[in-house]
Amino acid sequence: MFGMGAGVAPEDQLDRSQTRRVLRRVLRMAYPFRKTAYVSLGCVVVTTAATLAAPILVRHGIDAGIRANDVYELNLSVGLYLVITALAYGFGRLQYVFLNRTGEAFLRELRLKVFAAMQSQSMAFYDRNKAGVLVARMTADIETMGELIQWGLLQFLASGFLVVLAFAVLFTLSWELTLVVLIVFPVIVIASVKFQRDSNVAYLSVRERVGQNLGTLQEGIAAVRVIQAYAQEDHQIKRFQRSNRSLFDSHVRSIRISTWYFGLVEFSGVVAASLVVGIGGWLVHRDAVSLGTVVAFILLLSSLFDPVQQLSQLYNGVQSAAAALHKLFGILDSEPEIGEAPDAVDLPRRGVLEVNGVTFTYQAGTHPALKQAEIVVRDGERIALVGPTGAGKSTLAKLMARLYDPSIGSVSYGGTDLRRATLASLRERIVVVPQEGFLFNGTIRENVRLARITASDDSTPKSASAAAGCQQASDSSLHSVEPPSSTRQCSCSTRRRRILIRAPKPKSRLHSNA
Repeated sequence: MFGMGAGVAPEDQLDRSQTRRVLRRVLRMAYPFRKTAYVSLGCVVVTTAATLAAPILVRHGIDAGIRANDVYELNLSVGLYLVITALAYGFGRLQYVFLNRTGEAFLRELRLKVFAAMQSQSMAFYDRNKAGVLVARMTADIETMGELIQWGLLQFLASGFLVVLAFAVLFTLSWELTLVVLIVFPVIVIASVKFQRDSNVAYLSVRERVGQNLGTLQEGIAAVRVIQAYAQEDHQIKRFQRSNRSLFDSHVRSIRISTWYFGLVEFSGVVAASLVVGIGGWLVHRDAVSLGTVVAFILLLSSLFDPVQQLSQLYNGVQSAAAALHKLFGILDSEPEIGEAPDAVDLPRRGVLEVNGVTFTYQAGTHPALKQAEIVVRDGERIALVGPTGAGKSTLAKLMARLYDPSIGSVSYGGTDLRRATLASLRERIVVVPQEGFLFNGTIRENVRLARITASDDSTPKSASAAAGCQQASDSSLHSVEPPSSTRQCSCSTRRRRILIRAPKPKSRLHSNA
């Protein structure tokens, strides 16, 4: 069930116009799933109507059946009550099924679009955004959306219908008793406003402590070799104990706030029911209302106070989900800085790779990582870039492969500026072997075939190793190509041999650690 709110940081809070824009965009994205959404909405309406009809049938059974000593009316009321209860149960289950189906379809589409947008971004995008933050967008933010769509949205619709229709039914039954119920509502409204503010602060604290706790846990696992090498196990355990205790205290504070609010709402409901019984009894004695009306009022009070409580719970959840969507839409709206020009041409099969007066700055206003670089690599030539750390060797290699575009100057191949080349021909002519060896989860064969998906299984080891000039490495590393392979299971030299074998035969190959 959807909780009382995830908490919204001040920098994540959206104003009304931003929230409206986000919601309009969500509706446009959800348009393909409108049929199941309409069915779910219809189920919510039927369930709400059945929930409100049940107390009215009880009223009829008491007034027209029991008090009038009419067995037929009593049996009719009981029969209709059973039918209404069955309808409420059946359509209640259906609304969960259809709304969850709609929500999961929307989340599936959102995940796919966000991941595709990330994959199309240039390296500068990943310089500006940390990997952990991007992973959080795909996990925590989408999970927040999932909670709202699967549970919160249903609660919001059902609770909204119940509150509005319950007041209408109560006023129709007896305006005098409705005024009695409204006596306690100012207390609930004030308590709800305070609860929204306090719960937001409490849950922000919980989120912060969860992050700190996970950070301490991650450090303890990732740096276990260093910790054990310096015999600091006890120190790390004490750090985690402090972090864990802080998280526990934050959870206790949030539970205390929710317990106070829910208890007050329930107490207000009891007070309202007591007033209805007392004043309703007096009105029955004066024949102003019937006994069945008083009983129906008491039954309807639960349909009034529970939704108010749920709507208060949903406030922070809606704000948190809107903030999460705003961040996700920011990724979707990011234009890749390395794109293909409309009039792009294929690079020639062979040519000279030339760097002409290139100056490059990673971020505006910072010191250039490369300044007025000039280099020419002729066909068949093999060169090595040598220099101290920070001299710009890796930056130059990335510019030569057009992972970045120069701030000033140009990089050309065969006389064609790389910015005017098609990306497909560029990646075919110029291949980058990164200095950070990375192997995907899977077999060695699957890693080798990464650059050439269509290559046959038989030709993969031989052709790939020949292209990399690593026949000996192929004989030793690829003698068995089916065992699983991952970065953590291989030594540095083994990873690099397999990465060299993975690279297809290019006209130019750049090894950033050469």
